[in-house]
Amino acid sequence: MKIIVAGGTGLIGSNLLKRLAGKNDIVLFTRDPEAAQKQFEGVGFQIVSWDQPREQLLGAIQNSDALINLTGAGIADAKWSPARKEVLENSRLKPIEKLVDLLKRANIKLKVVLQASAAGIYGNHEEKEFTEKDVAGHNYLAELTKMWEHKASEFLPHTERLVLLRSGMVLTPEGGALKPLMMPFKLFAGGRMGTGKQWVSWIDLEDQLGAMLFLLMKNDSKGAYNLTAPQVLRQRSLAAAIGKALGRPSWLPVPGFVLKLLMGQMA
Repeated sequence: MKIIVAGGTGLIGSNLLKRLAGKNDIVLFTRDPEAAQKQFEGVGFQIVSWDQPREQLLGAIQNSDALINLTGAGIADAKWSPARKEVLENSRLKPIEKLVDLLKRANIKLKVVLQASAAGIYGNHEEKEFTEKDVAGHNYLAELTKMWEHKASEFLPHTERLVLLRSGMVLTPEGGALKPLMMPFKLFAGGRMGTGKQWVSWIDLEDQLGAMLFLLMKNDSKGAYNLTAPQVLRQRSLAAAIGKALGRPSWLPVPGFVLKLLMGQMA
């Protein structure tokens, strides 16, 4: 199978590529080809820059069967200032726009598109359990994800199947979302955030990758899929689990007003 992978240098993408390489013909789209060459040295797949001339990009994607689009700046990497929101939106919408244009110009009908999304589309709720049939919420993360999925619908004329991956927080000892969460505990300053009652939808990295590979190959899968562990956690429970795993105390809470000061709308 020939697979286009966009946004493949992050935690999920890099681990997924290791599983796909060797068995498939991979074309990796990246902003920094030199860094990607070093990151995937010896793996043996084609690496192209988003900035290459259009004709070269069209040549690279000819005869492709699938697209996995994981592009998008990290949600929790910085406070959601107006400038940061623009980065979050453009890093999700612009790549889709370019990929759709390339597929259209190349006259390619893919078998499947796997499109990154987020469980955050449902917004915040104290007790409700969400399914894929629920409507989007109204906070910024929900609005961003709804915008993201709407833009991804532009793939539909160019693929037999569009799969939306509504992932929870991906957890792994390798880092990712867990890395910044562990830092306060390593400094003996860890604890719940605010009340600690916030729900955390999460998924182990291996389960995330397994689900993606399953959906890639399952010919009748299409539409949105919630990729999360069966049971959500309260944030205070996650904090306690991190403290226990690191052998550190987890009794020092971060007050709600401090969270608002540091994180703004993201808190």
